[in-house]
Amino acid sequence: MRLQISSSERDIMRSIWQMGGSATVAPLLDELSLMGKQWKSSTVVSFLARLVEKGLLLVEKNGRNNIYIASLSKIEFQERQTKDFLAETYDGNVDALASFLSIHGSTLIQDIPSSKVIEGELFVEQYLFSKSDSPARVTVHDILRVLRTEVAARKASINTKRKTVITLEHEIRKDEQRIDELHQLIEKLYCD
Repeated sequence: MRLQISSSERDIMRSIWQMGGSATVAPLLDELSLMGKQWKSSTVVSFLARLVEKGLLLVEKNGRNNIYIASLSKIEFQERQTKDFLAETYDGNVDALASFLSIHGSTLIQDIPSSKVIEGELFVEQYLFSKSDSPARVTVHDILRVLRTEVAARKASINTKRKTVITLEHEIRKDEQRIDELHQLIEKLYCD
């Protein structure tokens, strides 16, 4: 069953993710006000309670304050929502979704109001529109090209990190061997 959350609950989750994945009420109110939300503390606490009930937030007590912690990263949440949408709307058929996007994708991108563009969520729109005089030129193929570029860059970054980890593991093994050698030397000195 698809996890249903309201747009207000989504705003709260976005703010919490923006704040590093956890927040108390007061800083959360400040973050929400930056988004143009002038909600009262009691309103935000009600939304937080609903998100806890839905399993999207965990609560940790810190003195008199509650710390609300996202149980899913933003990416994990988006992945879950996308899979649920695909299963419900297209019976899990990715080809049907791709076909729909290839036919209607550019129209869909044009219809997204700029007020709904959240930093990082539609970076494709910002990137492509900066390269084009007319949003009408943006196609699903353009979006896929940018996404492939982004994925390739992230894979390269991951590979670099993997190489660093492998190098560190190798250095740790060498250090462990040196420690073993020193331990054996100390045992020889004390035993002789």
